[in-house]
Amino acid sequence: MADRTFHKRFTLTARLGVAVFAFLAGYFFWVKMAIIGIFLAIVIVGMIERILNTTYTFKKIKPIDRDDEMEYLIINEGRFSSNKNVPVCDIIDVHPMKTFMGLDRCVVIEYGHKNMVAVQPDNEEAFEKEIKKRQRSEE
Repeated sequence: MADRTFHKRFTLTARLGVAVFAFLAGYFFWVKMAIIGIFLAIVIVGMIERILNTTYTFKKIKPIDRDDEMEYLIINEGRFSSNKNVPVCDIIDVHPMKTFMGLDRCVVIEYGHKNMVAVQPDNEEAFEKEIKKRQRSEE
């Protein structure tokens, strides 16, 4: 089965966060507190980098300790963080959930023994269908 990649949704809360930090950085530059303004500008760059470069990729990989290939969901959250690999065969439950007082939503993936990860793919329905399709092909 071919690899499939989903990108992170650029949510309203993420947009508001970037706008607030940009406003604060501009304000601190305006009142001549450049050190704080530079620090906030660095935070903005990190936020935007994480928003734009987060991907969720379904890929078949051969683990070191096994002879056969396994399907994995690889969660890449940008250059400044390490990848998280979730075996598709270990996924127990996938369900959508509202976050941040109902303003935003995400997909919660429960896998293994009491492990959970929240993702925000651009197309949630296709993402959930892809997980179910890859779980069926594993069996």
